[in-house]
Amino acid sequence: MSIATAFRPFRPDDRAAVVRLWHDAWHDGHGAVLPAHVVAERTMESFDLRLGPLEAGCLVAEADGRLLGFAIVEGNEIDQFYVAAEARGTGLATAMLAAAETQLARRGVRDAVIQCSAGNDRAHRFYARAGWRDSGVRQAPIWTPDGRHETHPTHIFVKQLSSLD
Repeated sequence: MSIATAFRPFRPDDRAAVVRLWHDAWHDGHGAVLPAHVVAERTMESFDLRLGPLEAGCLVAEADGRLLGFAIVEGNEIDQFYVAAEARGTGLATAMLAAAETQLARRGVRDAVIQCSAGNDRAHRFYARAGWRDSGVRQAPIWTPDGRHETHPTHIFVKQLSSLD
């Protein structure tokens, strides 16, 4: 089943829906793979705080007035990528990833990156199917609300994008 979806830049009135989706989807994908103290810190408030500096690069997926996914593009990276559970298997994630890749290509990015926490097998399979190459695992920094330094084993996916010039 596919969903008729519009992709558009984040608007301030999207904030509550993005924070809720991010919280729920993050816990679904990462709750069992990251340390318990990190999971406990991932509250609605922490996602709201984290969204602030990332709003400018946020692309949302909307269908029938509902926000069903979002991607945050920063530099040469798709920094965050989440789809609502109800939209899985509909093609929305594939279309949203393509839209984020296009956004990067339009900015002149040729070598794109997306990170995937070790243990998030569903996301790992999805990125591989979408043509991203797993370049290996490294101890990557993870965001913490108090700014302390923590790392987690993370797959670094890379993809060469076509020029849109």
